This record gives sequence, C-alpha cells and structure tokens, in this order.
Amino acid sequence: MIYQEERAIAQAIKDKSLRCPALIYGSEEYLKQQVCSRLTKSANEAFSSFNDFRFDFEQLDLQGLSDVLSAPPMMADWRTVLVYNVDPKGFGAELYKQLEGLLGQVYEDCRVVFLEKSGCFDDKRDEKSKKVIKLFDKLGSVLHLKERTEGDLQKLIKSEAQQGGCTIVPAAAKQLLASCGRDIMALKSEVQKLCAYKNWEGEITPEDVGLLTVQKAEDNIYGLSRAILRDDYDLAMKILGDLCYLRYPTESILGTLSQNFVDLYRARIATQEGKRSSEIAADFGYGKRTFAIDNALRDQRKLSDWYLDHALETLSRADIRLKSSQCDGRTVLEQTVTALFLKNPPKEAGR
Repeated sequence: MIYQEERAIAQAIKDKSLRCPALIYGSEEYLKQQVCSRLTKSANEAFSSFNDFRFDFEQLDLQGLSDVLSAPPMMADWRTVLVYNVDPKGFGAELYKQLEGLLGQVYEDCRVVFLEKSGCFDDKRDEKSKKVIKLFDKLGSVLHLKERTEGDLQKLIKSEAQQGGCTIVPAAAKQLLASCGRDIMALKSEVQKLCAYKNWEGEITPEDVGLLTVQKAEDNIYGLSRAILRDDYDLAMKILGDLCYLRYPTESILGTLSQNFVDLYRARIATQEGKRSSEIAADFGYGKRTFAIDNALRDQRKLSDWYLDHALETLSRADIRLKSSQCDGRTVLEQTVTALFLKNPPKEAGR
C-alpha cells in the first residue's frame, strides 16, 4: 500500500496496520527521519543490541540481513531492521530478485524499514525507482513524504509558538517562511529562538522576526559551498560557526551542502553527455531553481573528477555518522568541511 498523507501514515503506525517491509522516500527530510524513528523504535532498550539492526545499503550484507530477518525477537514484542542509504540505482537484477525473496518472508514481529538516500528516488521519470516502489507496494508499504504546503507550515509555526508559550501573528509566520525557507527543522529552531527572545510569553511580530532571523539557511550554506570552492577556509569556518550558533540543525546543513555538490556532479556528467541547462533542470525536477544548475555548470569546470568523487564520498560518510551514532554534529560538520578542502588526490590514489 502507498501512503502519501501524513495523517494516514501516523494513524497506520498508531493502530499497527502499516505492513512491513516499508520503504520511506520523498523530499521532506525531517518527516522522513521522524517516521523512520517511530517505525524503528526499540521494543526493549535493555535488549536493543539483540533486536535492533542497521545496514548500509551501499555495503549490504545479504547473508547478514537474511539471518536477522529469520530470527525471533529476544525479550521483546518485535525487532527492528533499518536499511539506510537506499538508492534505486543499486538495485541490479540479481539483488532485486534476492531482496524480493527475502522481504517476501518477513515475520509480523520484525519491523523492516528501507530509508532512501536523500534525493535518490524519482517516481515520475526513473524506471528503477518505479520498479522498487512497486516491489514494496506489493510486499508491504510505501511512505511518500513530500514537502508540506505553505499553509501546513504556517500551522506548524503557530503550533510551535504555542508550545513555547507565545502566539505569532500571520504576517510574522509568513515572514519567517520567507526568511528560513521550508526546512521544518530550521523553522522549529527559529520559533524556539523567537519564543526565548519573548521570554516564553506574548506575541511574536514581524519586527521580532526581522530582528532575530537571518537570511535563508540555504543561502548561508550556499555561501559555505562557495567558500570551499574558492579555498577560503577561514570564511567557510566562520559561516559554519554562524550557522551552528544560530542553531540550524546539523542534518539540514549537511543535507543542503550535499545537494550543492550533487548539483556539481550532475552538471559534470551532463556536460560530458552534451546536455543543456534546461535539459538537466527538466530531467531532475529543478523547476524554478535553474540558477542552481547554471551555477553548477560554471563551477564544475574548475574541479577534477577525483575531487567530485572525493566530495560526495566525504559527504556520504558524514551523513552515515550523523544518522548512526551519538557523535557531536558540529564536530562532524567541521571535519567534513575541512576534508572538502582537499582538492588534489594523495599520491597513492594514483589519479
């Protein structure tokens, strides 16, 4: 079954009618992580090491996955299995066949969740994406989490303000959206900051938003990307420090930074295949964000193939660290940004 409405997903999880295996994909990172956390919540923390398992799809151990899926939970009502970094391009014919067999025999006391690697699924144009979605629709559930509408986000802002002891006028909510964009985690963080400024009571006005809210996080992170490409380490670390000081979620910073480098990689491949900017924008659903591709087409000329591979690998490792451990998010970001300043391969890399 395919779910596309938040309420339907929440209700299915609550009444335990959602069938596994479940595939989670879509453009709203915050909601994807929230739903994934609910589905993979441990049934017994004391025995989590025996019941809760994590697999990286990019290095998937099929035998290990098979062993976990066939074993019963220990001292708990269920066990959880999360496969993250799922990319439809990795579903070769043989892997598809093997997973179809494995996932078709999942027991009811085993919650199996496949979580998309950010931005990898395209259910409109990519045939592999459609095939994987069809598989999970047949065997279990598909959870498609799209960006909330502006009206939904204004309700979210209002609700967050009320939880912080404040009210927010509609004009201030609209201004906050214009300043921060649609990232839910960033919006929640900004509302908390505004409530703290109002001493957790009273009305939040457009003047308050203008005083405390900086430009869109995406714009700041784009500035971070530009500093990296210009080899301006001091500026990059200053921008990163400002973002962290303003309490932008580390996952959002990394996600937007990664998207900037994905744009560069797409531009490089498209250039090699003789594609035009308009074709790239149409192929990958950029909509009105054609400027992102235009900038990427310009900037990728200065970068080597090795560097683009190195950058994406570095960002992917950082994403895994943030999702799979309790390490300090700022430390991970600082280490990642520092690694992105390595523009030439080590001698032993041979490239």
